[in-house]
Amino acid sequence: MPIKLTLNDTLKREGCTLTKNAIAVEAKIRPGTLSDLANGKSKGVTFETIEKVLDAMNRLDPAGRYTLTDIFDYENDK
Repeated sequence: MPIKLTLNDTLKREGCTLTKNAIAVEAKIRPGTLSDLANGKSKGVTFETIEKVLDAMNRLDPAGRYTLTDIFDYENDK
């Protein structure tokens, strides 16, 4: 699959203090939704959810500037 989910990798980076539960609470989304997204079990995600997650991550960790590549990455296999 050319789209790789990178949220778990981002949360495991050295110095990252964010947790999936804290992000879900701050983003006001179900923890299960965020867990599915992080673990690649989500079949689809809305732009609204992506925006909520990134906004929550940046509010919880003002030193970090989280962007789409901290959640997704595109790998062209061709």
